Amino acid sequence: MKRLLIIGANNFQLPLIKKAKDMGFETHVFAWEEGAVGKSLAYCFYPISITEKEKICDIARTLKPVGVISIASDLAAITVNYIADKLGLIGNSLESTTFSTDKYFMRSKLRSFSLPCPDFYLVDCEAQEYKKIQFPVIVKPTDRSGSRGVSKVESYDDLPNAVARAMDESFGKRVIVEEYIQGQEFSVEMISWKGEHHFLQITEKETFGPPYFVEKAHHQPAYLPDLLKQRMIDIVKKSLSALGVEYGASHSELMLTKDNQIYIVEIGARMGGDYIGSDLVQLSTGFDFLKATIDIACGIAPKIELTKQDFSGIYYSNTKSGYVAEIIDRSQEYSEIVRKEIYVEKGQYLPQVRESNQRGGCAIYYSKQGRFVPNEEIIEILLT
Repeated sequence: MKRLLIIGANNFQLPLIKKAKDMGFETHVFAWEEGAVGKSLAYCFYPISITEKEKICDIARTLKPVGVISIASDLAAITVNYIADKLGLIGNSLESTTFSTDKYFMRSKLRSFSLPCPDFYLVDCEAQEYKKIQFPVIVKPTDRSGSRGVSKVESYDDLPNAVARAMDESFGKRVIVEEYIQGQEFSVEMISWKGEHHFLQITEKETFGPPYFVEKAHHQPAYLPDLLKQRMIDIVKKSLSALGVEYGASHSELMLTKDNQIYIVEIGARMGGDYIGSDLVQLSTGFDFLKATIDIACGIAPKIELTKQDFSGIYYSNTKSGYVAEIIDRSQEYSEIVRKEIYVEKGQYLPQVRESNQRGGCAIYYSKQGRFVPNEEIIEILLT
């Protein structure tokens, strides 16, 4: 049986572990044990943090895997490509990994190719004097995802606290302050093989709004005119090439302004989180994104066929701070709901949602008739 290394075992990695198992792989899964819901599905589970790339690599050498993979995690991508480089497996270069996982290096590289980015500057010391920039601005760690440490800042007086919060979340203690671009956010899902980038889908996003902009819904396909859609695809393909991305899934976030200007928010050389890549793409296009990503990791060229044009999406529960008094699950009332997850329980204290992992639950939908819009919140969490 062929061995496949999987880096990470949280909820987002669970579909990957299941798919690899269904494909007949002997799955060797590495992750911090807390929250490792994929542990029970793994052929062999190793309670090692995904950041301990050298330790994982030493074990990998003895296993002689045919591939190494992860989805929906920039942090895991660093370890994946490190191991691929050391073991001669398929992956993106270490230089490309730096460009695609560090927001400052990413912005700088894209700017050098004249690709459309917001204005930005780096803060790498809390005592650093802040440059003059027009407010409002977005403050974020250079090396985190999932909305961790991200906030919108309206004035200079609020900037130091926002920078301190972002720096506290940053592994490298580096923060990027960038121009705030108002508009509608989208993401472009692609897959790459030997530097050729193949378009799969465009996702339209909804957030809970400022100051943290945590996502509350994703919809496929995005409602866009063909001309704008093609402009987005072209920008993303150029961006992936500029960053040196050659292999695997990618999830690129863009902002579209009222006057149809497109700005790059982030280019991720990995599958989108929030089940965008693992579930929504296949539901809306018929393309088995997970299988293709595993194939690429094992050196097999993907067969790319989009066999349908349907509708899919995900809704997340909106919660404010308080104790969970009641959880109302309406998922059975809608035939469009194909899966739901509830992450909280009665009596649990919930903080205000500042990061993606603080949301209370979600429901994934599929429809042939058009975008599904429920009459009420599908997973409603009542607080006291």
